Amino acid sequence: MVKPIKHIELLKVITETSILRHQIDEHLNNGYKISAIGELKKWCKASENPDWLKNGTRVSLRLMKEVIDIYATRNNIYNKLCKLQEAINRYCHKHGFDNMGYRKGAKSKDGLYVHKYTDYEMVGDHLKFIVNNLQWYPSRNEYKEYNSMWKKYNATK
Repeated sequence: MVKPIKHIELLKVITETSILRHQIDEHLNNGYKISAIGELKKWCKASENPDWLKNGTRVSLRLMKEVIDIYATRNNIYNKLCKLQEAINRYCHKHGFDNMGYRKGAKSKDGLYVHKYTDYEMVGDHLKFIVNNLQWYPSRNEYKEYNSMWKKYNATK
């Protein structure tokens, strides 16, 4: 899902400004999306000639709502992946790290697996993608993998 440049630029402002991000997170965690939009609007009006506005981007209420929706979705995915990573960690402490699931990794010339890409590593990589790449979203198959991993690793709390 490719977003327009103005969405990405405003989303980058939210993720790079810790005070603004904290305030928006607080509103979203309490279920107040409209308050989060208002906080972003207040911040945009208070900032003097920010770099992301120099390209002629008009800061409309529609733009702010769409950016907050994108941010809320990404934040929700991030939080759930963190919970999945914690569940995998708990499972491995209880049942042993040898019982963790894995994907096929790199093979050597003789056909043996040299590296097994574990579920924990995959979730960790996806967490890094969410944080570092503002246009990355998990695919449909990855959501299915997350659900099956959640069922496997969260069965024993």
